[in-house]
Amino acid sequence: MPHDLVTTRQDILPKDSPGGHDRVVLTKHEAPAGPDNEVEFDPFQAFDEWAARQVMRTLEQHYPDHCFRVIHDSHQGVCLISIPILMGVNKFMAVNLKTHAMDDKRAVAAGGEILERYGLKRGRMQLAPFLEAREKHSALVVPSREVPG
Repeated sequence: MPHDLVTTRQDILPKDSPGGHDRVVLTKHEAPAGPDNEVEFDPFQAFDEWAARQVMRTLEQHYPDHCFRVIHDSHQGVCLISIPILMGVNKFMAVNLKTHAMDDKRAVAAGGEILERYGLKRGRMQLAPFLEAREKHSALVVPSREVPG
């Protein structure tokens, strides 16, 4: 059984455009559970947190202001990328780390594909199209909604 997420870091992304807003980026860790549900040591924690920050940095450079979520899990061998406001909390674009390296090119491709599936342009978030996509597709609003495309 998984344990509760623990916030290990909090960073502020200051607004960088007119009309923008400061954002808070939380780094969280879910400790692995042992056979009796005890908390076990996670040898991948430091690397996973670093790798997730690198993917977030790349996504923010290419697609500013979109609220991406990145989970890097070396134990499971996946990097999961999503926009929870649109996709909900349990749907992701997955990169298999056992068959593909998680580099800037792959992060940009995954983030861009997510945006395109929701009819959003690559680049800086534009509020009106984002709100329209949220109204039509958000799995946070209606959990049964599928990712379009």
